[in-house]
Amino acid sequence: MALQKSVTKFGQEFASAYHRITNVDYYVNEYEYMQMTEQEPDADGNLVPPVEEMVTKVEKRANITVRSYVTADAREALAQPFESEVYNFTPDWDSADNILVQGYAYLKTLEKFDGATDV
Repeated sequence: MALQKSVTKFGQEFASAYHRITNVDYYVNEYEYMQMTEQEPDADGNLVPPVEEMVTKVEKRANITVRSYVTADAREALAQPFESEVYNFTPDWDSADNILVQGYAYLKTLEKFDGATDV
């Protein structure tokens, strides 16, 4: 699985550039913070002070490394990539699609990979 999209790099166009996710890592950032919550007025219409409560927040993000090669054949021949970039996105952890499928779908939302084809 990879993407194919023309790229201009070093003043040269690589018409069949091959872009492949080579690394995936994810992290979970879990933390707590105090939040003030406004309360409804009491039965007599008097204001009630806000309540302070502890809130736990969990962020689950993924990093994908994309390496770009001149062509798919160059990658198969173990040529060095001409570019390597890391992208960060929030996967749908409940999706039936695995993280690679979601990573490629995310890449295609970026201007750089607009119009890329699956290969």
